[in-house]
Amino acid sequence: MTTTTTLVHRPLNGPLEWWREAMVYEIPSPELNGQGLARIQGLLDHVLWLGFSSVLIRPSRLSLPAGTEALRTFTSQAHERGLRVIGRVSGALGPVTGIHARDDQRYLIGAEKAGDGLLERAEAFLSVGVDGIDFGTIIPPEVAGQTDLAQLTEYFTTLQGLITSYVDDGVIGADVSAAYPDSLLHHLQEDWLHHLRDDSLLLAGWNVESLTRHLSRSLADHDRFGSAPAWRHLPCHGLDEDTAPGPGRPWSAVEEVERLKRTAAMQALMLALPGAVYLRQGDEISIPDRERPDSPVELALRVGQIAPGENQQLGSPLANVRHAAHLRRDRRLAAAPLAFVTGMDWSRPDVFTLLARDVLVVVNTAEHAVALPEHAEVLMSSQLLGRDDNHVLVPPTTTTWIEASTVA
Repeated sequence: MTTTTTLVHRPLNGPLEWWREAMVYEIPSPELNGQGLARIQGLLDHVLWLGFSSVLIRPSRLSLPAGTEALRTFTSQAHERGLRVIGRVSGALGPVTGIHARDDQRYLIGAEKAGDGLLERAEAFLSVGVDGIDFGTIIPPEVAGQTDLAQLTEYFTTLQGLITSYVDDGVIGADVSAAYPDSLLHHLQEDWLHHLRDDSLLLAGWNVESLTRHLSRSLADHDRFGSAPAWRHLPCHGLDEDTAPGPGRPWSAVEEVERLKRTAAMQALMLALPGAVYLRQGDEISIPDRERPDSPVELALRVGQIAPGENQQLGSPLANVRHAAHLRRDRRLAAAPLAFVTGMDWSRPDVFTLLARDVLVVVNTAEHAVALPEHAEVLMSSQLLGRDDNHVLVPPTTTTWIEASTVA
């Protein structure tokens, strides 16, 4: 066979702004008030230890201006550790944003539901040192007729001016769906958000063709406008029957045991991709959605209880995330060129493989193990690897990072 390497992403030349390579630890629960912010400050050390550079919070229960000091203290604590803070104001525009836009604003709670305006709340966050504002999920007009993209663009333009007046290198972020390309391209072209996260990794199927197609399209869309790719492999909220992708599409549409393995594999794939990455609180210790406490404080306590034990376990979810995060930083994978690789004589056509700088990423989407070349140097793996004679075996549903020079 002939090995073919297809370049699908070229990095920008020169120094990069921090947000182009940010690793964001996301605390997605809206159940945060001033007291909660104080109680989760210990989580900042965990984020720093993981190797992440930023924290995203959604303090929807924080009343303003009464709660500004609590937010200022949390932000100052993060900055002292070298971490940046992004504040989410999801739902402040009612039907324009929020995953339940058509359902009587069920997703709006606390101060958001009480009617604080998006820009007023965003400015309050910025005034106490927050480094960026996140809009959460934008429902496309094809789904909710109330969504007014022109109005939303006006808000983004005003918000960009606000951020410039408070922060030298602040960011704006939001989620959109790759299933609605017209809306996606509108935001890329008109709004120029720093982190426009699409759901390509969430919608992709568990096969080479689907992964190739979704990643290629997302990278091409962002590269076309010079926008930084921004990834998450799971949604910022728990999926239910009303919000899950359509049947037969996503890699996650399997039984729980297999889904957890795929989740770990997709997480390892995401951490090798160029651009920014978002990891939800609790995903580093592989807590299923149905077992997650709604309270970010309770979840932080659980993370704190489980993390020390997992840190001592070779190949544990926590150890894998931390190792991958540090490899990502040390090898500058966020700013690396990306290419798809096919036709290697030791691999299989139904195994997804890409090259990120000097790291070969093998996602075994096949039903059988893949034997690596004898001298392959494994850098990390989402599952424990096997062995057969002189060869390391990559089991099904496993993502493995390999030193590319050892398998060329």
